[in-house]
Amino acid sequence: MRLGYYWLALGLCLFFQQDLHQDLVQAANILGIFPYHIISPYLVMQPFVRTLVKRGHNVTLITPEGMPNDLNGVRHIRVPKLNIRIKEMLESDQVLDFMINKWTESSLTAKVLFDASHDILSDPGVQRMLHDRNERFDLIMMEPTNLDALYGLVEYYNATLMGLSSARINWNIEELAGNPAPIVYEPISPIGYSLDSSFLSRIYNWIHITEEKFLENLMIRPAQLRIFQQFFGYSAEKLNELRTRFSVILSNNHYSLGKVRANVPNIIEVGGLHLSEPPEPCDEDLQKFMDDADHGVIYFSLGLDIFIKFLPMDIQQPLLHSFAKLKQRVIWKNELFSVPNKSDNVYVIEKAPQRSILKHPQVRLFITNGGLLSVMEAVDSGVPMLGLPMFFDQFGNLRWGELAGIVEVLDINALNEETLTTTIQKMIENPKYAQRAKEMSQLFRDRPMSPLDTAVWWTEYALRNRNISRMRLNVEEIPLIQYYGIDSILTFGIRFGLIAVSVFFLGYSLFHKSRVRQRFMR
Repeated sequence: MRLGYYWLALGLCLFFQQDLHQDLVQAANILGIFPYHIISPYLVMQPFVRTLVKRGHNVTLITPEGMPNDLNGVRHIRVPKLNIRIKEMLESDQVLDFMINKWTESSLTAKVLFDASHDILSDPGVQRMLHDRNERFDLIMMEPTNLDALYGLVEYYNATLMGLSSARINWNIEELAGNPAPIVYEPISPIGYSLDSSFLSRIYNWIHITEEKFLENLMIRPAQLRIFQQFFGYSAEKLNELRTRFSVILSNNHYSLGKVRANVPNIIEVGGLHLSEPPEPCDEDLQKFMDDADHGVIYFSLGLDIFIKFLPMDIQQPLLHSFAKLKQRVIWKNELFSVPNKSDNVYVIEKAPQRSILKHPQVRLFITNGGLLSVMEAVDSGVPMLGLPMFFDQFGNLRWGELAGIVEVLDINALNEETLTTTIQKMIENPKYAQRAKEMSQLFRDRPMSPLDTAVWWTEYALRNRNISRMRLNVEEIPLIQYYGIDSILTFGIRFGLIAVSVFFLGYSLFHKSRVRQRFMR
């Protein structure tokens, strides 16, 4: 009897000890800062934050008004000025100025980032948080995108710093993660960056990124330093030190999408994080439209931020004329319910349940502008893509799919009916596109853990382990000659040089002796 009580008591102790340990791990205060008025980052962030709350974490989010919608169990601090800034920029046509040249782009970027950091730190809600002595945060989570002044919050709360990058990794994120790998760098701005892999293109791209580094140090970082010192009073040395504090950076990327990276251990690929959300179902009419498509379905969408009404007619008309020639049915995400000259095989829908459409077995092709989340959804569903990229990272997102053989890319500014129709028919009739898309889908989905579980595990790892020095490549500790392998190059060069010089002098000596003999013989 006593032995039975003993085992019961031991079992209860182990159970409560395990439960207590789990609560200790989960009871963390997390501050997330997501200031950009763009939908995509919030689609990536929302399922992640919901899961952190379910696991017992206390999450506070600093965001613009209305983005995202209120999340259950999350304390929201809304910054209205972030909404006002984006509205002012759009009304003043400053977006067009980004396309002029790198100097103008960097100047405007520095202003946008300066305003964002200043608006957040000066917001009344944020100020109340900073002056509340009961507030504490164990972890601060943010997009690692040049908002350096906000790193002061990490020192202020003595918190762990973690990054959540909703876009592709660029050289700045690489450096923040302690992963300086110049051979595989990617730019912050893709404008003017060559996607070609030739030797001359590599030299040009090296110049492109060197210019970005120069402009960041000249314009962007000094502006952030002024805010950093204004609100926190820390030194420039402290800002530089805080830039090395990123414990883990979760990257919305996956190697199967075509770009294999040389990552240090704290860069964690969680591409497809937003796919953990249940897809929106199709309504009855849309479902029937796809089910009855004997020749398959083509889905056409230019994403969440591009309205068809703003597309010039010389782009809309080739699309309509081409769709009318196809035997496949076409689903067109279009906010215009009344589309002139629309053929009977076109189904217009304002808000498309994109993931459910792409998962339908009748879908043969996805015509897209190449937003990163759309590309991932197509890859996840095994659907080939016809790309019509327009700006930002869309060219790069589609480039790797093109190299993998699941994407064809057309210039939307030079679009014509014949080229579009021919390309669509080629991609549907040639089985290699569908086959390669299925293969890539298998690689994308075949992982030891889901992207969401991976993100949560590494977040709690960062909470458990604050010393991240072993996960970073600290270039300062490695001699420059050794880091770039210059010692090996010099050794090889000297050996090759000595051999070349010896052969040259030997050949010259033999030639000289031969000339002398010929003279004596004469």
